[in-house]
Amino acid sequence: MYYEIIVILIVNILHTSLLKKVFDTFLSAENKNGKLLKTVYAGYYLAATVSYIAFHMSIPYGICNLAGIIFVACFYCAAWEKKLWISMFFLCLDIGCGAAVSFAASDEIRMQQSAVHVLLLLAGVMIICQIPDPEEGRKIAIDKKQMRLLLMIPVLSVISFLALICGSIDRLTAVFLCAVIVSVNLCVFYLYHVLLNNYIRLREQDIYKQQTYAYRNQLDVIMESQSRIRALSHDMKNHVLMLQGLAKGLESEDMMRYLASMQEFMQNPSEHVYTGNEALDSLLNYKLQRAEEELKKVETDIVLPEKMKLHSFDFNVIMGNLLDNGIAASMQTDERFLKLSIRMENGVLLLHMVNSCSGIPQGECEIHRLPEKSVAGHGIGLANVKRVVEKYHGDMEMYCEENHMNTEIILYMKEL
Repeated sequence: MYYEIIVILIVNILHTSLLKKVFDTFLSAENKNGKLLKTVYAGYYLAATVSYIAFHMSIPYGICNLAGIIFVACFYCAAWEKKLWISMFFLCLDIGCGAAVSFAASDEIRMQQSAVHVLLLLAGVMIICQIPDPEEGRKIAIDKKQMRLLLMIPVLSVISFLALICGSIDRLTAVFLCAVIVSVNLCVFYLYHVLLNNYIRLREQDIYKQQTYAYRNQLDVIMESQSRIRALSHDMKNHVLMLQGLAKGLESEDMMRYLASMQEFMQNPSEHVYTGNEALDSLLNYKLQRAEEELKKVETDIVLPEKMKLHSFDFNVIMGNLLDNGIAASMQTDERFLKLSIRMENGVLLLHMVNSCSGIPQGECEIHRLPEKSVAGHGIGLANVKRVVEKYHGDMEMYCEENHMNTEIILYMKEL
């Protein structure tokens, strides 16, 4: 009895390490220093060991193990659907390997069941860790409906394992069924990562497609501006003569009105921003032009240097998602208001956007709690914005005040 407990204590260390390996490979930890996670895993180790000693491979053990795994998953960053699926998948491997060993083991080697069990689990974990999520894919999941369908597979598998354990079935048949069910789950896990990689590629293609539209719009803006310059240049001789006449007659008010009309003629209504940075100008002009068409009031205050250490792809992710969400939210209100301010001061990029909204409670908003299809239109792509902000060691805050959503972003460009 004591020998069996010692074996269980030792193998459960490996069992807990395998759970950590899976979560670290496919999820991102919220606690960066790791101290809290170590405490959490120590608690899981104790709970899993006690439940295994008390219940061995049974329904109560499966329930306790699942509760512990989900508790550990709470300390990682990802969509809840994905955390539940990874948790159920690990539980499926765990119970599947344990059930197979339980059916295959003879009475003489029953003492070593836990050791063989964890070795089989080690083999399964090593297989799935050969296809890790890309870093940017650890916090995201594919479509929620698809994730729920995927979640049903390990759930039904665990139920099947427990039914085999509690039922009366030929041992060899039970071992074969356990192997088949585990293999199916491994195949589904591989297919999920194929889908996830395709999802990420499609998202990047969508961003690049948006950039293409923005560049096309900017080309139209430039051509319109050049056309106005040519027109003014063609008549410049007449304008100069007119101004000379007004100056000789000391008609200063008429001269100022004439200059104002020339300046108004030169202004291109489609050119909302001109920083000299082609990538930034094209995206902002494209998005702000849409805002002007859809909303009643659009205000901008954008002062940016021509050269910035901000990748155009990252800028597209931030501004594309923020402006799309802001415009969508404003369109659902009577006010239809949006204000955008972007400035660079001492190597720090400061972004502040305000838009009218409805259906969002007052106070600070947690990005991961904003519904993907909320009434106000927020929540779509904000996780991607958050990741880019973290990449530049910045900070992002969103809060609702008097039916106005305020979004503030700080990026520390000097560190790049």
